[in-house]
Amino acid sequence: MNNTAKWEQVKEIFSSALDIEPHQRNDFVAEKCNGDNDLRAEVESWLASHDESEDFIERPAITAKEIIGDDSIRGRHFGTYAIVREIGHGGMGAVYLAKRTDGEFEQEVALKIVRQSIAEQNMIERFRRERQILASLNHPNIAKLLDGGVSENGEPFLAMEFVEGLTISEYVSNRTLSINEILTLFIKVCSAAAYAHRNLVVHRDIKPGNILVTSAGEPKLLDFGLAKLIDESLGHDLTTTRTEFRALTPAYASPEQLNGESITTSSDVYSLGVLLCELLTGQRPFKLEGMSLNEMINAVSTLEPELPSRTAAPNSKLRGDLDNIILKALRNEPDRRYKSVEQFAEDIQRYLSGLPVLARSDTLYYRVSKFVMRHRIGVAAAALILITLMTGIALTVREKRKADRRFNDVRQLANALVFEVDNEIQKGPTKGRAMIAKRALEYLDSLALESGNEFDLQLELAAGYLKVGDIQGKPYRPNLGDTVGAVASYQKAQVLLESLTIANPSNLEARRYLSLCYQSLGRVQQRNSEWDAALESERKAVYLSEGLVATDPANAQYSSLLADNYVQCGAALYQLGRGATVADHHQAIEYFRKALAIHSSLSAAEPDNTEYRYATGVDYEYVGIAFNRLGDMTGDLENHLAALENHRKEFAINEGLAAFDPSNAAFRRIVADAYGEVGLSQLKLGRTAEALENFRHRLAIFESVKASDATNIEAIRDVVNSLLEIGPTLAKLDNNPEALAQMRKALALQQTLTEAEPDNIETRNQLRTLSEAVTELQKKNPIE
Repeated sequence: MNNTAKWEQVKEIFSSALDIEPHQRNDFVAEKCNGDNDLRAEVESWLASHDESEDFIERPAITAKEIIGDDSIRGRHFGTYAIVREIGHGGMGAVYLAKRTDGEFEQEVALKIVRQSIAEQNMIERFRRERQILASLNHPNIAKLLDGGVSENGEPFLAMEFVEGLTISEYVSNRTLSINEILTLFIKVCSAAAYAHRNLVVHRDIKPGNILVTSAGEPKLLDFGLAKLIDESLGHDLTTTRTEFRALTPAYASPEQLNGESITTSSDVYSLGVLLCELLTGQRPFKLEGMSLNEMINAVSTLEPELPSRTAAPNSKLRGDLDNIILKALRNEPDRRYKSVEQFAEDIQRYLSGLPVLARSDTLYYRVSKFVMRHRIGVAAAALILITLMTGIALTVREKRKADRRFNDVRQLANALVFEVDNEIQKGPTKGRAMIAKRALEYLDSLALESGNEFDLQLELAAGYLKVGDIQGKPYRPNLGDTVGAVASYQKAQVLLESLTIANPSNLEARRYLSLCYQSLGRVQQRNSEWDAALESERKAVYLSEGLVATDPANAQYSSLLADNYVQCGAALYQLGRGATVADHHQAIEYFRKALAIHSSLSAAEPDNTEYRYATGVDYEYVGIAFNRLGDMTGDLENHLAALENHRKEFAINEGLAAFDPSNAAFRRIVADAYGEVGLSQLKLGRTAEALENFRHRLAIFESVKASDATNIEAIRDVVNSLLEIGPTLAKLDNNPEALAQMRKALALQQTLTEAEPDNIETRNQLRTLSEAVTELQKKNPIE
């Protein structure tokens, strides 16, 4: 009988057995198979897998005695391993916990043994193939093959890595993971499956029971017993293997598997789609309970699954991209699914990173909306605020005699944002920010000429100039590196706001904007090494915000602004470039501690407010920096220990924020900052190797940001600063060749910064310092 006929016979008996009472199935199957042991084994395997996937019956279809006979199970030896207890079973065999007994070393393994009743040549060959497959797979998320052989009674066995953990569905349920945490875990499973595919192996039985998650949160893909090695020497296509007389788990099987058709890596994509749906919703895409095999095949082959976001436990967070990602993996036709598991995982990562996903049509509106979400601190914030600004300005001017012309300006700016900015978005986020700044300045300057004495309009204009200044050159956030332009924009806002506060001193909103304007101006002045001007600007910002809080102490917005101003005033005060003294550093620490007290109080009142938590981490960072500088000035190690303590508190806060929202670029950046500050403190305490490890973590994050947008000047500066930490640290460890390589990278990037900002004194000075450092290292490097 050929394979196709055999397959049809298996399906017929299996389908009929599902309609039989569980306790009568064994007799029924034995009668129908009429002594054909291969056929009976296959049907029983189907039933066992079906029962496992559907929780259909409590009694397993295969018992331990059926697998290795009536002999005592516990204590039996297979090679150098003694069985302890059964831990699982399936269609081909059973799995036991076993211990190594040869005395060379202690080891617990998962021992897999083929069923005695099917230990005929074809099954033994398949079992040997599994051993061969597993031996070729070496991946952190795949259970490792440790040993293998044949027992005295002729039973083939495999000794595999013993994974102690929960099935992935149990792990997700018990830990109550967030959607992002589930997706991050799932990507690791995809990595394992993709690795197997690259080694020409299709798993063919991906389901929760075959994925265990350790207490450390690492998933392990188990049981390649159903996988078939795709090998040209066997006469098969490199991407396709014909379904054989075999077992599978119907609830997770692809339509082509259930139909006995050709299987590709796309079959695993489908099974992973079922798994992801179940992990996110608690339900599989099709309700197959109680169906015959033919009904199952018809359901998965012809019906479209319901949107995951509309399941029995609706979840609006799944609506949109995640719905589309899951449904693309579950297409009936293999060629309409993701082309590979890598592509599936990449789409999930794109979702986590806020990028457009492949599972959705790439319309202009969709690209722009995803861009805005992804860069809500950069272009997104600018675009949204500018659009809001346009609306406010239009409403203010609408009743004036020049309303028609103003609305035409608004339309032109809106068209620029949607069409011209979209073109620049394709070249990189910074290109988009540049276009927004350019168009917004044109519009604001035009409107400013006609603003006259219109108070509301001038306030809107000032807010617009502040936002454009942020895009141009606000430090420590994605910007264009145009500090000269940023100062000019801030000063335009300053002129408007000073005029407004003089004309109407009681208007708190104008005073709030003016305080923010002084703070922003001071930060850029620090970047330009204008130390005295920066300190004056920050003191004005503090004075104004202290007045706001005195007027309305319960206003959280005013309190938060005051805390931010304390931080920036302290930062301007302790700059070594302005000749800061020990007393200046102590005063700066007092400012930082005042800010910390305010932000901590605000965060305690609103624990879910990430902005307050973010700000608290920044406060700890500045306190730590000040203590490190004090330690440098006084030689007192206690100051460096105090710095390390504060930076570790900073790291804990920042790491928590990044875990809460992995796609937030600002949160990733502050984690990188914390790595750097912890490393610097360790370096000052003589813990050089620990410091180097933290500096490398920091560099990896910043290089990732730079790679996503090579034109982001702030990202380039971050990478340079990281390399400037790593280079000297390597030199301290006497690794001069690598130190020189890192410093040369920094020098090349610093040249880029200098070309972008030729008038920036700090940038030019750093280029000169770097060039001198590279020259000194070349002298120490014997290879040069």
